[in-house]
Order: sequence, then C-alpha cells, then structure tokens
Amino acid sequence: MSVLLTKRLARSLWRTKLRLSAVVFMVAVGVFAGISFGTYANAATSLYDGIYDGEEGINLADIWVDNPSGIWNESSSQNICSSIENSWPESVYELENCESRLILNGMMFIADSDGEEKAIPAVWHGIDEGLIDKVWMPTYSELSSGRTAENPDEIVLDSHVAKALEIQVEDTIQISSGYGKSTYKVVGIGFHSMHLYFATEGSSIPAEAGTFATGYMTSEGLEGLANLSAGSSNIILIDVEGSPAYDLQSTTEINENPELTNLVNDISALMYEVDESPVSVYDRSGVFSVEVLRADAEGASKMYPYVTGMIAAIAGITIFLSLQRLIQSQAKEIAVLRTLGVPKMAIMPGYIIAPLFIGLFGSLIGVLLGIYVGAPGMLSFYEDIIGLPIKYEADFELVSQIVIIAMIIVLLAGIRPAWQASRLQPLKVFRGQHEVKVSSRKLQRLTSKLPATVGLSIRSSLRKPMRVGFTFFAVGISMLLFGAMLFMMNSMEDSLLGNIKDKQSWDVQASAPIGGEDAVIEWVENKEGKYELLINFPIGLVDDNRELMAYGLDDFSTLDDKSSMIAVELYDGKLPSSNNGITQVLIDQGTSEFLGWDSGDEVSIMVGNTIHNVEVTGVTKGEVSRTIYFHRADLSELTGIESTSLLIQFSDDSSLDGLSNITVGYSLKSDSIKTFESLLEQQQQFIASVQFLGIIIAVAVLFNTLLMNLAERDTELATLRVLGAPMKKIGKMMFWEHLGIGLIGGILGAIFAFFGTVLLIQSQVQWAFYFTIEPQFAATFTIVGIIVGISVALTPVGMWRIRKMDLVDKVKDLSQ
Repeated sequence: MSVLLTKRLARSLWRTKLRLSAVVFMVAVGVFAGISFGTYANAATSLYDGIYDGEEGINLADIWVDNPSGIWNESSSQNICSSIENSWPESVYELENCESRLILNGMMFIADSDGEEKAIPAVWHGIDEGLIDKVWMPTYSELSSGRTAENPDEIVLDSHVAKALEIQVEDTIQISSGYGKSTYKVVGIGFHSMHLYFATEGSSIPAEAGTFATGYMTSEGLEGLANLSAGSSNIILIDVEGSPAYDLQSTTEINENPELTNLVNDISALMYEVDESPVSVYDRSGVFSVEVLRADAEGASKMYPYVTGMIAAIAGITIFLSLQRLIQSQAKEIAVLRTLGVPKMAIMPGYIIAPLFIGLFGSLIGVLLGIYVGAPGMLSFYEDIIGLPIKYEADFELVSQIVIIAMIIVLLAGIRPAWQASRLQPLKVFRGQHEVKVSSRKLQRLTSKLPATVGLSIRSSLRKPMRVGFTFFAVGISMLLFGAMLFMMNSMEDSLLGNIKDKQSWDVQASAPIGGEDAVIEWVENKEGKYELLINFPIGLVDDNRELMAYGLDDFSTLDDKSSMIAVELYDGKLPSSNNGITQVLIDQGTSEFLGWDSGDEVSIMVGNTIHNVEVTGVTKGEVSRTIYFHRADLSELTGIESTSLLIQFSDDSSLDGLSNITVGYSLKSDSIKTFESLLEQQQQFIASVQFLGIIIAVAVLFNTLLMNLAERDTELATLRVLGAPMKKIGKMMFWEHLGIGLIGGILGAIFAFFGTVLLIQSQVQWAFYFTIEPQFAATFTIVGIIVGISVALTPVGMWRIRKMDLVDKVKDLSQ
C-alpha cells in the first residue's frame, strides 16, 4: 500500500512540473554557488602557500626589519645581520638566513593616448637573487617569462605592468628614482610577494592598468638609479628554519604562534640596541599584500558554506510548503490507507524519499554546472582582477561537502510533512475538516468594517498563519543574496570612493628625496599652487604585532569645513590640538573597534622601539585601513622626519613638467578615482549576475508560495464564482492580497538583507580591511519595490488559474 502511495506522490509531483522545476533549480543554484566560491577559496589558499613556501616558490621571509625613515649604508646593513646572528634570541626557531634589501619609490615613463610622455608612480626592488623572497616566475603560466636581472641595466618587470602596457621581454623602458631618468632592458616578467595584490601604498584597491609599476633589478642597478653607495638597504629579511605559522590578524582571541611573536619582539628589542633608526619589525601578517590575499581566501572559505546553506534553506522551505500542499491533496488516499490498517510508519517513507530525489537531482545539476562552468568562471574572473595565474583542479572533497550540506537541509525540510502525513485522522479527512478552516471571530470583527473585497482578502490570507509566516520568511530570505550585494556595494562605494572624492582635495601627492622638499615647494609656488606637508609612518602597538598607518597633517578639518587637503569625518569626539602636554590623536572606527580605544582614552603606542603615550580625542569613520592621525609637528617630533610627501593643489589644469626631475615619485588623485571606477566597472558583470540570480530566486519563491496560497483556497474561490462573484472583484481581491504580501515581504526582505549583510560583513572584516554597513533608503526602496513588483505581476497567473478551474469538482464536497 505504501508503494502505491509513493507512486501517487510521484505522479502528483510530476503534475506540478513548474513548481517542481523551481525547487530543483534552487537546490542546483545552491550547490553551484557553493562549488564556485569554495573552489576559488581552496585554489587561492593553495596558490599562496605554493608561492610562499613551495619547492618552486619564493621562500617568503618570516620576519622583516623595515627602516621607513632612512637608508642604511653597507656597514650598517652588515652590522645588523651580524648582530642578529650573534645575538640570536633564545627560541625554538633557528636562524637560517639574513639578507639586506633596497626598496625605493620611483617613476616609470610611458606614452599616453596622445603620444605624450607620462610619469606613473613605481616601486623598485634591488634583488641580487639570494635565498629569501625571490622573484616568482612560474613556468606553467604565460603571465611570466624570461630570466632574472644579472647586469645593472637589466630589470624584471612585474607581470601586472607588462600585461597592462603590452611590454615584452627585450623591450627597453625609462625609469627614475629621484636622480634623473635611466634606460633599462626588460629581461624578464614575473611577480613579487609584496605586489601580488597589485595596489599602490596605502590603497586597498588594485591599481588600474597603466597607473602604477613595479620592477626588480640588481642591487647595483637600483643603487645607480638612486645615486646611492654600494650595499645600501632599508629592509632586512630574516628566514628561520622550517615554515612556521604566524599570528593572524583576523583572530584576536588566539595567537597561532606565540613563539614567533616572542621572537619578533626580541628582535625588535635587539634593533633598539643595534641601530638608532626607528624601525618596524613584523612577521608575514605585516606585509599588506600577503595579508590582504590571505584574508580574501579566508573570507571566501567562510562565505561559501553560508551561500550554499542560504539557498538550500530557501529550497527547503519551498519543499516543505509543497509537500504540505501535496499531503492536503492526497489526504483521502492517506485516510483510506489508515482505515485499512496501514501503520503510520509505512506512510512516512514516501514523503522522505520525495525531497531526497529532488535534492539529488538538483545537486547533480549543480555539481555539473559548478565543476564545468561556475568554478572555472570564478577563477577566471578573479585571475583578471588579481592578475595571478590560478590553477584549476576539481576538489571532490569540497563537492562532497557542498552536496552533503544541501541534502541535509532538503531532508530536514521533508521530515515534518512526512510526520504530518502519518498522523492524519481519517474521520476529519472524510468530513472535510482538514480543508475548511473558518477564520477566527476576532479577525471577522476586525475586518467587518472594511470593504468586502479587502476584508475577504485579509481573512483568507490569515486563515493559516503558519503558511503566511513561511511565505514572508521565504520571501525575506530569498532577498538576502540580492540585498546583501546591493547594500555591500553601495557601502563600499561610499567608503572607498567617497574617501577619495569627498575627503581629499589635493591633485598631486609627491615624494621628495631626503632634504629635497624645498625644490618641490619652489616648483609649486612657481605654478601658483598650494601645498601641505604630510608624514606617513607605521605606528606599532605594545605587545601586539599589528600596526597602524600614521598620518601627520599640517591642519585638521572636517567635511563641514574642508580647510585642509585631507579632511576627516568625525564619528565621535573632537579634533586634536597641537603642542599639548600629551600628544593628541584621532583614530579610525576600525581601530576603536578592534583595540577598544574610545575618545578621552590615554593609550600607549610604539614609534620604532620607543613607547609613547597619546590621548585619543576623537574617532573618525570611513577609513578602510587602520589609521591614526597626528598633527605633523607632533609626529615629526616622535619620528625625526619633517615630511614623507607633499600634497599639491592647483587652481587650474597646470602642467606637471619638471616635477619628475625633483621628486622620487608622485601620484595623481584622478588616477586613484579612475582605479576605483575601473574596478567597479570590471566587477559590474559579476555583480549583475549575482543580483539577477537573487531576483530569479525571489520570483521562484513567490511564484510557489502564492500559487499554493491560491490552491489552498480553491474551494473558497470556486464557491465565490458559483455564487456569482465577478472575475473583476476576485481579481481585485487577489491584487490587494498580493500587494499586501509584497509590501510586508519586501519590508521583511529589506530587513533580512540589511541585518544579514551586517552579520556577513562582521564575520569578514578584520584588521587589514574594515568597513560598516549603514541603512540606505535607495537600496531599501529597491528591494521593497522589486518584491512588490514580482508579487503584483503574479496576479494574472492566479486569475488564469481561476478561469481554468473546474467549479463543479471544487465545490462538490462543500456540503461536508
């Protein structure tokens, strides 16, 4: 008997092909999305591990000693490495190698669209291929070629630059680093660990093609370019035996390797004795490119189970509602079986098997699409953005994990309907009490004074509150995907682009050679421009390996009174004043959140190896990276540096001729804006695809739930037609009902999307990348409008169904 019921269930499901297809589609989409995101996360993680520590990798350093305020000569560099080797702290890790490096800002000269010479900011590395942090030139990819530099006039150009500017091996380029132009021959194209995430210093956005360059030459070649003595350096690289883990910035509760953290602190203390320069000592977490790419892979790893689970949950709700409707349509068959003595447990299997088959079929489609379309497409998309060669291999362990998540959710969705089916009471079924449910008298009184159509709509909609509740919940959760993308992109645009456009009014930021500020100031004055001096300097924390970027400003101003070239947006507190007994500073909202610092607190920071106390007078908002603001005079006193760059503002489109001859390098604000706009345009297709997918899911959910709401009231609607109710009145009733469901569902969808996005972002943000989601009227109105539009647009479908209804068949059992 149970076999017959299962066959009957299968035939009933097959008759609702459209609804069945929608459920299978949602399961497939969940599996497809999970495999796509998961494959990227796994591929990215294995890629970076292979680059840093693989046999064909670069042997990334374990500890960096950075001198941001000057350059060591050859004897100082050798003395530092010797002191570290001879006074190696007591540790479980043994020193393997210590190498000095020279890294300088500079310029690269290219031709613009008009054929005119254009200078773009650059970073040049002096690398005599040693044993640590080598240039990565993978042989399996067309993105790299050639060999490393061996002669002073040779250079390996970064693949990001070579691809963007169409430069090939054997081409020549012109570059500089503060002391005139020099011509170098490109002998190779490759990558470097500091620029795998190819962004200018201080920027969280990948640089647009043709706005930034990096290259890797011999130490002699860079020393000649910058007119420095042989053996000069400003970075010390330390490699220890093995591949130790390091403390991740995203895990504030635990320290992944206290031993390495202690070693970093001991070397920092040793540097205080060896050299007077304010140095910064850090592990891999302090390298921006390394940390951003690690955080990106970690974020994708965290996200794909949620995406899969969310979409599978939507499918589960739809399966749950569909099976409930099927139970109602098969109630008489079940009642007959129960009357004939079929046990309850014999009725349940069919309603468990049905969602399993739906889940398996949907999972199969999702797996095929994910492996052959989604995963390669996702990797190709990110390869275009990041510019790194990513290998693709199907990960069947990941596929199994995704399918299991989907199947568990789908199976859970079928348990309650199966339990309900096994407990149907035959007497109630034969009396028709399982179909007809009169609304409560209280609800009748509340709607009695409303127009008849409106009152009937409300009473019929709320007759089964659980069904209505699931409808609203399903609609709300269906908008998570679309709404999260909408809120997230709007907030990121406000944070990143608004931070450049609204808060900064400079046109050019120029870096002068040490002691060369006067020449740049004279050049600006001859151009009748304005300037402000700026200090950027890394600030350490006491007993913490994380760092903040300090901004030393000549003057402070807010968005309401933008009197300086860099304005701040105060979230709390007040602007600091200069020349106080204790140095006053501003911190960004992310720093306040992670460190627990608030306005009025007196906190300790480290400049080099020296501890200083400062007073936090206010908290700013909008910064993506961790930032602390000083008055330049106060920061200059702490660091011994007058400035690291100049902010220049012109009243008109002044020519920049001659600026490259007196600066180490400069960047344009217009290039920064263009970079972000280009990134948005590049991601637009992906964003539009995700948003379209979210809308399709919402349509499927609304179609299923609204159609089932109508199907549950077939007898009621047929009775109205038999009693002479015109189709116009019924259509009006359905319109108001769908409008109400659309409005409430849209509002719930916007709430779900907003708080879901907030929770998602809270799980993703960390020290290297922080921003917040704020309520947005435009995004909220868009979500509500889409849900209302879909809901109202489905009214004609309901009208068509009523017109095709067999009135005699629907009302013949009403007498019961």
